[in-house]
Amino acid sequence: LITKFVTRDLEGVFYWNLDFGWREVSREDWSPYETPAMAGGLFSIRKDWFEELGYYDDGMEIWGGEQLELSFKVWMCGGAVEIVPCSRVGHIFRSFSPYKWRTDLQIPEYNYKRVAEVWMDEYKALYFDRLGLTGQEESVNVGTYGDVSQRKVLRESLTCKPFHWYLQEKVPSLGENFIIGSGEIRNYHHQFCLDQQDNEGNQGLS
Repeated sequence: LITKFVTRDLEGVFYWNLDFGWREVSREDWSPYETPAMAGGLFSIRKDWFEELGYYDDGMEIWGGEQLELSFKVWMCGGAVEIVPCSRVGHIFRSFSPYKWRTDLQIPEYNYKRVAEVWMDEYKALYFDRLGLTGQEESVNVGTYGDVSQRKVLRESLTCKPFHWYLQEKVPSLGENFIIGSGEIRNYHHQFCLDQQDNEGNQGLS
């Protein structure tokens, strides 16, 4: 049995690659407090509210992205997400995967694309631009993410606020670092590219 004590001084956040993370905050007491996002295995939600929100997206595959979809739509569609420091959650990790993983899809990216397309409005470009190869058409880089038409109908029926509202009100820190350009930085004389994957396994790669 492994136990982990999580302090009260954390809130759930996400990054533009749509990974979830924790950020330190300062809290004076142990009372519940709002959080922009929450990890997928730690949610507690009223059944009828979960049903009204359309449950989880059943078009997603296996794992990943569900925590952001639920966090986004709870906030955008009239609810709130809170961390309750005095709560206790049991999370059992299996020693094997009980699921059959599809080999024709990149997971969790497949799920992230569904979240971006349905919930992130024009900000989905900040995720889609990270996919694929520089210079290719966006549709080629993004690839497939299945049919999301019913999820969009759900969002419209819930009369949710725009994603811009969510960013301004719940995660304004994501707007602190503005993107002023994107693409590749290349030395045309040597045909080398500036690359962030600086490790021995990638030595000599551009």
